Amino acid sequence: MTCRTVRLLSWMLLVGSFAALPATAEIERADLNLSRTVTQGDWLRLRLEMLGLNLSYPAYRIHLELKPEGVYFTFSASSGMVQHLDEAGRGETERVLAYHARGMRQQVSQLIQDEFPELWPRFNAEDDFRGQFMAPGEEWEDPPRQLGEWNRDRFTPSK
Repeated sequence: MTCRTVRLLSWMLLVGSFAALPATAEIERADLNLSRTVTQGDWLRLRLEMLGLNLSYPAYRIHLELKPEGVYFTFSASSGMVQHLDEAGRGETERVLAYHARGMRQQVSQLIQDEFPELWPRFNAEDDFRGQFMAPGEEWEDPPRQLGEWNRDRFTPSK
């Protein structure tokens, strides 16, 4: 063998032996056990964000956020869902979207009751839960369009 081949094989063996070694974790287990103080507001924001992800499906995405007026949702329907709702008619569309709003309201109420007992007595779902239903724009580059709003436990379609 030539000197060059020997060097190349030596280099490959050296690199290969390092690749076989298990990597050590960058995050120490002890660091993960440290406690951290989080405010009620920050914790509620995180839990609402997680709940929104949990309630989302391929046909729609739900974003829940905490605003000064209360809990606000954005329901973003897919183009397929919007097409189905258009074919179903206005009455059925209103019924379906109101059904989703009531389901989200119930989930948010349950979350606050179970995990935020200090907030629960002052939470009024009728006043503190509102949001909007959005659909993709007509054309690819068009901004999203609003299908309607949920406020004071009522769905109001957009004009």
